[in-house]
Amino acid sequence: MSKFDFKLNKKGITHGLTTLFLIIVGLSSIGIVQLQKIRIDFSLVNESISKQTDELDEMDKQIRQLLKVNENGITRLEAELLLEKEKRISVEASQVRDKLLAQRQISSLEEKIAETGQDDLATIIDKWEPYVVALECNFYLPGTSNLFLQSSGSGFLTRWDQGTVVILTNKHVITAMALDRDDIANNCVLRFPQRDVMLFSENVAVLDGGYDWGIVRINTSNTYIQSLVQNSPSLCTTDPDLGDEVAILGYPSIGDQKNVTATEGIIAGFDSDYFITSAKVEKGNSGGAAVSLKNDCYLGTPTFSRTGEIESLARILDVKVLTK
Repeated sequence: MSKFDFKLNKKGITHGLTTLFLIIVGLSSIGIVQLQKIRIDFSLVNESISKQTDELDEMDKQIRQLLKVNENGITRLEAELLLEKEKRISVEASQVRDKLLAQRQISSLEEKIAETGQDDLATIIDKWEPYVVALECNFYLPGTSNLFLQSSGSGFLTRWDQGTVVILTNKHVITAMALDRDDIANNCVLRFPQRDVMLFSENVAVLDGGYDWGIVRINTSNTYIQSLVQNSPSLCTTDPDLGDEVAILGYPSIGDQKNVTATEGIIAGFDSDYFITSAKVEKGNSGGAAVSLKNDCYLGTPTFSRTGEIESLARILDVKVLTK
């Protein structure tokens, strides 16, 4: 080999090594870039995992809160149901007590009546029941046949001025007072449930004096009505004494519509032209008959309290205000 050839070879080797070095360096640069990229990718993955973990933690927290709220709601509902059950038991117990008390009061009243030689309560009710009627009054718009109101209540059959046969009742039964109107009923249907007798009257009026009195005049062509008015029970002419027993007869909306409903009590006080009574007066019972058991006479018409609907302190409008 000549010296010139050796130099060529050396130069080629040097060039080859340089090339190899550059290749290695290039490969290393590529590897570093790829490694950095991988690191960046791992970092993004870790960041995504961390974010998802936070979201899962938040969801878990919300689920726990919902479960807690639901648990509290169930607990509260159970408590409310238990309270409602206790209230129902208390009401039922109260109703049983009231029923037993009413039975004892009626038994005591019957004993008192027996001691004084009066007829028993059942006999008195049987005597007065035929004279207590159920009313249903109809109101039409003026000049039309359009019904705008129906009212119901009770009434008492009796003879009135100059022997007219009438049904005494409350003013609020035969007027549209419930609607704050002064309209008087166009007609009233009168039922005598004991004999399944029904009458119709358009002769309806309010009695003067500003009291809660209404009147429905009827004809006496019906033989049953004729037989009743021939032996009409008497109207009371003297005031009852405090503590006198009284029976209220009528057809309340919650009662038996085929038989009169009777409640009993005493005269608990006096209020101008009203007697205060412990006897219950229910809706629909007003307008019926308040009967003095001691004197066996018609005291007046039962009505609601004028100073608030106090069931245990209802009022009886004294019939004597109509006969003065």
